[in-house]
Amino acid sequence: MDGSAEPRARRVALVSLGCRVNRADTDALAAALGAGFAVAGEGEPADYVLVNTCTVTAGGDSASRRAIRRAAREHPGAPILATGCYAELRPEALRALPGVAAVLGVRAQARLPEVLAAMERSAPAGAAPAAGSPAPAGGAAAVLDRARAVVKVQDGCDARCSYCVVPLARGRSRSLAYDEAVARLAAAGARHAEVVLAGVHLGAYGRDLAPRRTLGELVGAAARSGRLRRLRLSSVEPQEFPLEVLGGEAAEALCRHFHLPLQSGAGRVLAAMRRPYRPRQVAALVERLAAAGPSCCLGADAMVGFPGETEVEHRESVRMLASLPLAYLHVFAWSPRPGAEAAALPDRVPAAAVRERRQELLELSARRWRGFLETLVGRELEAVVERVEAGVARGTTREYATVRWPAGRARRGDLVRVRVTGCDGEACAGAAAG
Repeated sequence: MDGSAEPRARRVALVSLGCRVNRADTDALAAALGAGFAVAGEGEPADYVLVNTCTVTAGGDSASRRAIRRAAREHPGAPILATGCYAELRPEALRALPGVAAVLGVRAQARLPEVLAAMERSAPAGAAPAAGSPAPAGGAAAVLDRARAVVKVQDGCDARCSYCVVPLARGRSRSLAYDEAVARLAAAGARHAEVVLAGVHLGAYGRDLAPRRTLGELVGAAARSGRLRRLRLSSVEPQEFPLEVLGGEAAEALCRHFHLPLQSGAGRVLAAMRRPYRPRQVAALVERLAAAGPSCCLGADAMVGFPGETEVEHRESVRMLASLPLAYLHVFAWSPRPGAEAAALPDRVPAAAVRERRQELLELSARRWRGFLETLVGRELEAVVERVEAGVARGTTREYATVRWPAGRARRGDLVRVRVTGCDGEACAGAAAG
């Protein structure tokens, strides 16, 4: 033996923007880094930076560019690899940014290990790794250490909504094989207190499988595995929500938090968006979900400023959204996406009107969220511990509320019963029960 130290793993910093599917993709990329590479810890210097971009709106594009510029400042000299939906559709825009050494679209993400290996081979001889203590080899630890796991069982979309370019970036709808999906959910449930079931078009799960399967079947099978303590659904289209999961074997594990991409409460606008439902159908579904249990948390996406949206239609949408028992809204301003049908539509809404409409819905959402949190005060809830700092634990309840309390012996990943003692309009305070 020559006594020389074994080279430490090269650190890869991970930045994920956008939806839960992107986070699941980032986790998969971390696990696929291979020997000789490790995920950089928070605040650690990195040898490479991987930025998983978003392009669902113009805001997503801007956030992706800002994230890349920030990575170049925080990790000077580290090559940046851009991936994700923005990288798939606008690679030239990302290649022009400082520090970007490679662009891998969504459909090229499997090439990450070979791209990293090629970059290592082309690095100057004797190049020193970033300073800092050694990190463990392999990327899987970054996934396994999370208190909440995201399991992607579906990718792509066939819906062709007129405002959306996700189908162009991710292709046609594709489902993970049923047995494999059940196995992954069970495995994640064995390691994590909570599992989030995700997909680009989650309600389409199983349509392309033989034999054909459904999202409801998958949720039921995952619950029967006995490995899931908490299962949370990501966004599900209103016309595809599997109502059967509200009862039976799935009910105990399923978090009573449901998010629906409604977009508008005006019928003509929904039709122009190519959304396959009408306000009356949405209202009936939301009322049904609200009856699923005490303090069921219901959220929705709402878009303002779609081309041709009149003030009368905006008021129609506001009235409809305000009439529903929603706890919060994710509010978006429409932005033209190159390649989307709506980008060519006339009658653009003036920017000032878009800002006013967006602000109105944001204020509605803030009022609803404060009101929802107030209904939790005095209740004993189950929270999964996501962070412990300075003796304070922070976690997420089944109802999607953030709660903070004196940590005591709580550790990241624990499920803790917490009595909610107050709220500040954004989060709750509490104390460990018992």
